[in-house]
Amino acid sequence: MKRTFLVLPFAGVLCLALVMFGCKADVDLNNIDTTTKLSANIALPIGTVTARIDHFLGDSTLGICIENGILTMKDTIYWERPFHKVNLSQYISRQTIAMNIYDKLSPFFYNGQIMGNDNYTIPLEFPMTLHLEGINNDESYQRLDSVLIKNASFVSNITAHNLPLEWDWIERVTIELGDAFNRPEGNTVTVYDKHTDPAYGYGADMPIIVDEFSMNLMKNRHPNKWEDYHGNVVDSCQFFITLYVKIPSSAGLITIPEDAAFQYNLGVQFIDYHAVWGMFQASNDMRDENEIVLAEQWNGYGLLNNVVLPLSNPSIDLNITTKIAGALMLHGDYLYVTSTDGKKINATFDGSTELYKYFTPSEYLSLNSNIGDSATMRLLFDKDPSRGHIDQFFTVHPERFGYKYSVDFNRQETPQIRLGEDAGIKLRAAYTIPFEFNEGVSVDYLDTIENINLSKLTLDSMLSSVAIIDTIEEATLKLALGLENSIPLQVTCVITCLDAQGNVVMSPDDPTRPYRITGEDTIVIPSPSFEQDMNMNWISKANKTTQIISVTEDIINTLSQVKSMELKLSLNDKSLADEYAAGMPNIKLTDQQGLRISISIGANVKALLNLSGMNQSTDSEDDVETTI
Repeated sequence: MKRTFLVLPFAGVLCLALVMFGCKADVDLNNIDTTTKLSANIALPIGTVTARIDHFLGDSTLGICIENGILTMKDTIYWERPFHKVNLSQYISRQTIAMNIYDKLSPFFYNGQIMGNDNYTIPLEFPMTLHLEGINNDESYQRLDSVLIKNASFVSNITAHNLPLEWDWIERVTIELGDAFNRPEGNTVTVYDKHTDPAYGYGADMPIIVDEFSMNLMKNRHPNKWEDYHGNVVDSCQFFITLYVKIPSSAGLITIPEDAAFQYNLGVQFIDYHAVWGMFQASNDMRDENEIVLAEQWNGYGLLNNVVLPLSNPSIDLNITTKIAGALMLHGDYLYVTSTDGKKINATFDGSTELYKYFTPSEYLSLNSNIGDSATMRLLFDKDPSRGHIDQFFTVHPERFGYKYSVDFNRQETPQIRLGEDAGIKLRAAYTIPFEFNEGVSVDYLDTIENINLSKLTLDSMLSSVAIIDTIEEATLKLALGLENSIPLQVTCVITCLDAQGNVVMSPDDPTRPYRITGEDTIVIPSPSFEQDMNMNWISKANKTTQIISVTEDIINTLSQVKSMELKLSLNDKSLADEYAAGMPNIKLTDQQGLRISISIGANVKALLNLSGMNQSTDSEDDVETTI
């Protein structure tokens, strides 16, 4: 169990003080040849406990740091998700066309036959339609206008039907890309070349690799407005297959049947693209809603009660980065905090609980930008009424945090967007929460110190460092607590002692009342005092107080029952009402603020002195904080 900065000093004070509670009278006057009696007041320093306020907040997972001397909670959250995935390969199935060659060869017939000629190559050209099945069937989900392809891998083969032409007579096979395509190296792609490629043969798969070309599926390639983009796309494109056939003279006359045909098969293996243009439905990853229960996220939440922290200057700096070109927009349905009593506080944007953020052309990535460029758009949430007014979130004790948002593109502004290979949205949310507060700070804390054992503590053990004391006859003890508070808040503490069964240990003086270590139900550590200097700057001065606690034999017996202590701590700024009224600005928590608690034991002691120990070192400390 983690301790706060207030738990530590109080635990230290109590344990150090209780060391002194086991005193006893041990009188033995039979042999006093080398000893003498002493009756005097003495003071024994116990030590000092100093706890800075950063110990109170010392959970490293909360991102506590010091910024400009002020305790600040800072952290950054990263989020990356795909906007829309386009897999072009899934839209192209294996396709086949039958290429009847009788009519193609008939101009070369002689008496119904064709004569071989070593010096002449016959081109046989056939149109082929590439169907992109389902690619533009639902424009509300996906409208693919064009694509810039990095490389594409196809596989094709040729079979013959009732065709008396040998494979070795095929010199080349090419594909002439149609008007929908544009290839810097030219739109002719060689599928097979007899002189450079292996002799595949009929039915053998021939790989085709095509690099760097574009495909445009728009009917009107220059639409003027948003409405013109609808219904302006096709789901197929045409190209031409050409077989170059040379029939050798040695073949003589060949009869070509009327049903003679080549059969051409084409299938896709993969298509990688640089970018696609169109309009695409945002994936489910582009929207999210959730309600977070704080107690489930922080195991220390249950120790706190009535937390009211009116933060004066919290901020969330949201950066959205993407390589997608187009008018990005963000819609926040809501952002809220609910308190333990059911009160809801919404983030507001000029009075509205909804946020519509349309980024401007100077912010988002234009379609004329280079592929691979990125743009970062910023959105700030802070105390400003137009930027969420989030300083009001912790004016209640928060229990839940809820949000709902979505990211998309403004189709009216940019009816066409461009997705690159990295078609994702990256979000970086950096929050900064300085511990600066407006009036109304209040925190209640409850914790328990376990496994306390005071049964073996004695006064003798504490006075053993005084070498000349031999035997204590009588001692009247008082404990002095010196309290110094530089935290700009009043601190109160109620300590309840519990026995082994968890029952409250009652006072030896009044069995109807719980026993209190200091004699008071509530320990009050006042806040520092504030005043203005000559330059009208507000400065604070630590508050110093001293409490004196008498220790009796009954108290010693009572303390022996204590096995655990329940601590109820409260911090608030109610004592600063006058300063606030005088114009003091918000209070700040710094790493230099804290509690300093010094402890001393004062005793009126009657004891036997061993004079032979006069020259012995006592190893005593000189840092007495408070003496009696």
